[in-house]
Amino acid sequence: MSTLEATRPEDCLAMHAGELRLSGLDASITIIRDRWGVPHIRAGSIRDAFFGQGFCIGQDRLWQLELYRHMAHGRAASLLNKGLLRLDIQNRRLGFGRLAAAEWEHQSAEAKLVLQAYADGINAAIATQPRPYEFVQLDHAMAPWTPIDSLAVIKMVNSGNQWATKLKFGQIASKLGAEAVEALVPGVPVGGALITPSGARWTGQPHPFKEDILSAMGQPDGPQNSGGGSNCWVIHGSRTATGWPLVAGDPHLGLTVPAQWYLVHMECPEFTAAGPCNPCYPGPVFYGHNTHVAWTMTHAQGDRWDVYRERVRRTAGGPEVLFNGAWEPMQRLDESFDVRDQPAVRETIWLTRHGPVIFGDPLVDDEVLAARWGLAEPAHDTDAMLAMLRASNLDEARTALRRYDSVSGNYCFADIAGRIAYQYSGRIPARPAWLLPVPGWDGQHEWTGDVPKEELPIGENPENGFFVTANNRTTTPDYPHYLTYMATRFRADRLRELLDPLEQATAADCQRLQSDLTSIHARDMAAWLTRSLAPDPAAARLQGILSGWDGHMPPDSAAALVFDFACEALAERTLRAYYAPAYNVPDFTVMEQRRVLYEQMAEGAHLMLVHDTSWDTAAHAALSVAAGRIEARFGADPSGWRWSDAHVVSWRHNLGRDDRYAAILNIGDVPIGGHGDTPFNTMTDHGAASTHGVSYRQIIDLADVNAMQVCLPPGNSGQPGSPHYADGIDSWRDVEYHPLHVHWADINANAEAMLTLIPG
Repeated sequence: MSTLEATRPEDCLAMHAGELRLSGLDASITIIRDRWGVPHIRAGSIRDAFFGQGFCIGQDRLWQLELYRHMAHGRAASLLNKGLLRLDIQNRRLGFGRLAAAEWEHQSAEAKLVLQAYADGINAAIATQPRPYEFVQLDHAMAPWTPIDSLAVIKMVNSGNQWATKLKFGQIASKLGAEAVEALVPGVPVGGALITPSGARWTGQPHPFKEDILSAMGQPDGPQNSGGGSNCWVIHGSRTATGWPLVAGDPHLGLTVPAQWYLVHMECPEFTAAGPCNPCYPGPVFYGHNTHVAWTMTHAQGDRWDVYRERVRRTAGGPEVLFNGAWEPMQRLDESFDVRDQPAVRETIWLTRHGPVIFGDPLVDDEVLAARWGLAEPAHDTDAMLAMLRASNLDEARTALRRYDSVSGNYCFADIAGRIAYQYSGRIPARPAWLLPVPGWDGQHEWTGDVPKEELPIGENPENGFFVTANNRTTTPDYPHYLTYMATRFRADRLRELLDPLEQATAADCQRLQSDLTSIHARDMAAWLTRSLAPDPAAARLQGILSGWDGHMPPDSAAALVFDFACEALAERTLRAYYAPAYNVPDFTVMEQRRVLYEQMAEGAHLMLVHDTSWDTAAHAALSVAAGRIEARFGADPSGWRWSDAHVVSWRHNLGRDDRYAAILNIGDVPIGGHGDTPFNTMTDHGAASTHGVSYRQIIDLADVNAMQVCLPPGNSGQPGSPHYADGIDSWRDVEYHPLHVHWADINANAEAMLTLIPG
């Protein structure tokens, strides 16, 4: 059957068993897929190992590769629809594709070999396997994958969105003043755990915004703007039952179909490695092990963007910007954006010495805004990844981590000698905390290089016997470098509560931590919401449910439902009402808003009390609103109130918004417990549903890395006809795991299919 005739997902499945002759191989490659759909690749050379990885991902995740490539290069609207045009313009303007092309020219010979081998493997799958179901439905043919595509996607994924946040800050400061921005910046949070022993106040003058800048931009949601978080910890063998370190972690990202990660085990003469990878990039990078060293990480949220105010003059030769008393020409790029089933759209992109213009038109405006990015210069992450896969001890792993540029990460890792460590990775520009747009014309706001990587935070074998990170503060105020303005403490504090008493920790204890549904934030906020009796009987009844609540948020919790609805009503009445004159769309995440509310209440600040004279009266009013909403939606009897009736994860494919494909591509709704501040993170949106959360889990006991425990939702395959398309959902919900073996006897015992790639 030709792929054009295939209409069922089952008809589009790739070949996982048998033999396949392919050109360009050094020798035969064996690929055994286990009963969880994870490929185990055995190759005779490093090139063949990464070819095999690319081939497997090309078989299982081709639609995901194609979508992410189109997004990174600013071409997603041509693949899908006009709704992605603003994302395309944004990403083309930020220049992920341009920067990736330049970065390719600066890669080492070995990095080029690996990236090309990975691309060759993907292209072999494109050439020999049936077209995926999505391609058939869209009548789409995929062009060959290139190494530049891998680099562009990684640029996009690691870009973060601080540039957009600083635009928000600029608009807010312009209309509400400095204190409105300071209230949003954690600085030194109210208490909280530290990872290791910066906060800085913003400086600069606000840009005179003439309109709602972010509404004009759109700032659409892409992978680089997906929010989330992470947990990770490493426990020294002196505090474990086996006497060996335990390494655990779970990144929190968009809960997508297909999964954000792809599990793989690779073996070649130079290394054995197992863990999850970004499907568009070679090698397990962020999580996993290489039999000598195991690692995990959380996002360090390093601030690598600044926004510059550029003064413009127009000349016969084109617009120019002022810098240090001289006028410099701007670079003009005339871009065409194809849109599926519609005419192409033309857009002009302007570049300055600081970066692309992200707001304003230099042909009209006397001042525009440009964004400078710390990763605009070439990165060398592939060399770092290879060094990590080859590391035989903690020192070599530490050296490898220092080579990472793109990944702003808090790494926890351990080696088979029993040492444990923490290390901050990534390239961070050296400058003060410029949280508002700064003058680009005076030469006084230029970066002075990067923060020296040897001066980034590190730690080894701490006295308490463990490191824990969960997007909390990385440094103390006396740390000499500015790293980030972003931090949250609640998950880290809860994990520390659970880790502190452990003296003989086991993998089961790590599982208990990863399944924990208690929120310190909810526990503390509930105390504030109930500290004085509300005069409204309906509000007082909600206070009775919250009184003495411990913040535990299982699916059947009425208190969790009350807490979420009360916090949402409180945010509407205070924070969002206060910022409304400056910022029309309240797209700060729910957790950002509630962190700020907690800090304002704890400090007794009156800044956001727009409608009330005290936080008590604001809380009473919010509880009354919450009571009405809960009763209207779930009935008047609290015995029937369940958090999971509102808190639901909808596992939906990109094409699943189209009713023609929804039944096949979407997995469905999963009622769930937890919240954005529970270790089992199920981040809440403004309607109580969850779209972000735990995207992967791992637990590694260095006593036996072959017994590594993992969980990947919704499954390792991106092919809707595969049994592994959604077989990880129940395990994710119930916090269960399966092994990711590296010993071939265990791999063979759990084998589902074997494919041999033969040179020819």
